Amino acid sequence: MIDMSTWDEMVVDVVNDLHLDPRNVRLDIPDGAPESDIVQDLFTNEKALSLVEGIAKIGLLTHEVPIVLDRDGQLIVVEGNRRVAALKAIQNPHLAPDHRARISKFAQMVPDREAVRRITVKKAPSQDDADQLVAALHTGNQRVAWTPARQAAFFQAQLDAGKSPDYLVAQYPTVDVRKFITRSRILELFRTVAYDDPSLGDYARKRRFPVSTLARLYENDKFLDLVGVRVHNGTCKVSLLSSPATFKRLATKIVCDIRDGEINTRSLNKTSSDRYVEYMDELRDLLNERHPEADVSADEAFGNPNSSSSCADGGTRDCAPGGSSGSESAGDGQPDESTGSGRDKAKPFPKKRNYLNTDNLTVPSAFPASIHEIVKELSAINIQRFPNATLDLLRTSLEKTIKAHAEALGEDIRKGSNEKGFVFLSNCLIWLEDHFRTTGMTAYIQPVQKIRGGRYGFVGSKEHLDATNHNHHIFATPDDVRESWATIEGIMKAVLKP
Repeated sequence: MIDMSTWDEMVVDVVNDLHLDPRNVRLDIPDGAPESDIVQDLFTNEKALSLVEGIAKIGLLTHEVPIVLDRDGQLIVVEGNRRVAALKAIQNPHLAPDHRARISKFAQMVPDREAVRRITVKKAPSQDDADQLVAALHTGNQRVAWTPARQAAFFQAQLDAGKSPDYLVAQYPTVDVRKFITRSRILELFRTVAYDDPSLGDYARKRRFPVSTLARLYENDKFLDLVGVRVHNGTCKVSLLSSPATFKRLATKIVCDIRDGEINTRSLNKTSSDRYVEYMDELRDLLNERHPEADVSADEAFGNPNSSSSCADGGTRDCAPGGSSGSESAGDGQPDESTGSGRDKAKPFPKKRNYLNTDNLTVPSAFPASIHEIVKELSAINIQRFPNATLDLLRTSLEKTIKAHAEALGEDIRKGSNEKGFVFLSNCLIWLEDHFRTTGMTAYIQPVQKIRGGRYGFVGSKEHLDATNHNHHIFATPDDVRESWATIEGIMKAVLKP
């Protein structure tokens, strides 16, 4: 057993009295290397600069003290080498030449460098004692890391105590406070839903609820727009814009899917991944379904467990207690996010999407509001259910986007092509083809020609778009929409570039 109460405590000068340990197992340097090389290595590979920043912005925290050992008449630091290296560099930034400029900048923020030059250390009686301590700290479980939910709860407690977000940001300059406040408030939004299945509420309120999976969703602005949640960057306030009943359906599905391993951090690793795109479509499908409880009050959706709405996924999966279809970890029902369980498994055939993927489209802020709204609507229409409406809006969006692009460039399409002073889709496409040619964007010329003349097929051509819009004998199928989008998407992407 280690009894540190008997170890000598000393006040020493970090520059003159302490020497970094060349035998430090975390260092990959040869024996006998000069101390300057050790300092440089700790700054390059062990993030000692972050300690300099912390000392400069917060102060020297003394809840833990470096451990030293008398080795051949010198005090060698056996535990706390990064901290001592940071303190040495504050006194002399030239010790780490590659980081000197940033060290000097932080060192200027330290009110009194002399105050952090002399520090308290504990002296281990022997190398064996020192080795036991180091092993206990770095190979054992003396500290239990906070879960993401616990981290968020810490800052929520500060807010509950009356501290403002701005105050907390200033108080914790090395911590992304706003991220944790947002996480706490998003969690609260999901935890206050009156789930029809009480076990879902219990699961969402667990301390070890896998909020990292939820973060994969709410950190995506398109998800927030879809579910009707607004995060105010300045105040970190979270507002619910959709109806409580609608959010309840979405929250039920999301929490149920997290619990059952249908989604996890691995399957939702990238917003462009197949599973992520598929899951966003599932949420859109849920929003487009008709539910008898759509008009229930906020009291029924938040806080009243006696409401009678149906399972969020339309009954395709058992969301009742103990009836999950996915894998759950032993103990707290938390899915193992590292295993990739759920729907991220390979599928023999790709599933046809029911929505246009507009994730790659970014409407410049200078474009008219109508373009922003049309792109939003395009991503929300179910192709399978409303192919004609989708194709009609797709034609409208193509024409209006080209006009907005020309206007942003200060060009008048009518000067090159018009019909009695009016500009139609045909005129827009003539202008766009010439624009791509003169600007060197030649890869987009053929897609425009395909739409203009139908030389590569009828579906997706201007003639097809016009016929679907005007000819009462022509109608669109979901596959027509998908084929048209395959041609138009690239053009839209090029035209919408800021």
